Amino acid sequence: MLSNQTTPPIIKIFAGFCLLSVLFALAYDASLTYKIPILVILMALVGMPHGALDVMMIARLAKINESRGPSELGVSRFYWLRLLRYYSLYIGIAALAFGFWLLLPSTALIVFLLMAVLHFRHDWQGFGGGLMQMSLAALVVTAPACFHAEAIAGYFHALFLSDQAISIIIVSMQSVAISAILVGLYASKILSLSRFLTMTGVGISAYCLDPLLFFIAYFCSLHSLLHTLSIKDEFDLSWLKLLYRVVPPMLLTLLLMGVVYVSVPFQSVDTQWLRIIFIGLFALTVPHMLLTLYFQRAMGR
Repeated sequence: MLSNQTTPPIIKIFAGFCLLSVLFALAYDASLTYKIPILVILMALVGMPHGALDVMMIARLAKINESRGPSELGVSRFYWLRLLRYYSLYIGIAALAFGFWLLLPSTALIVFLLMAVLHFRHDWQGFGGGLMQMSLAALVVTAPACFHAEAIAGYFHALFLSDQAISIIIVSMQSVAISAILVGLYASKILSLSRFLTMTGVGISAYCLDPLLFFIAYFCSLHSLLHTLSIKDEFDLSWLKLLYRVVPPMLLTLLLMGVVYVSVPFQSVDTQWLRIIFIGLFALTVPHMLLTLYFQRAMGR
């Protein structure tokens, strides 16, 4: 059953997702040599800012229960100590996650996929209840495995996974995708036009696009922009102020990517960048999700 309800933020961003999907569909047969630069550029321009906004949540947390004791910098004497503690914990968790992937890549990938489902479910707020949101997020993460198992196997192999682990994970992803569709159909008693168009668009994109290009289209045009807009509204920032906040962390992240580039075992330029982006994304996603959860609880949500 279709209703006339709409979800304006998603509808606006969904247009960008469709546009990227169409452009990427034209490059379906492009080699990894062309896909990797696209991934690096869009992750730097769109993907990084939404993670870079973590510094704003850390700053807000450091001011909670702040002492009224004045200082020369206009904040309490303990503010900078709390700020340093949060940053140290954030970086420490990221480093542990990075090392965890290098030691146990198969386990780390499974954890990464589960975290992606939990994280992406927030993109579907307004698309029904929690069960519906979870099924849609699971479909986004696993649907490409139903159409492009061979390509996904190649990407997983570059991320240090064994052939046996790759086979098990891909079959599991396919099973989850089918289950997500069935659960989504069961959970959606009322399906608005916006939900129908969005789900259809995501499904078509997962079928038409190479898995790497599908990930770029979804992560950069839907997930990252939705999160960035929510943080912009949360902190009541103008676009200019938002730019000031995200540029320094972006530059630092690019510097760290350069350090990792010379640290991770080398095979080829394309494989090297693929490892840097996805293992680095895992390393940053772990503290990002923990910080977001802690921030929401600290704000009483």
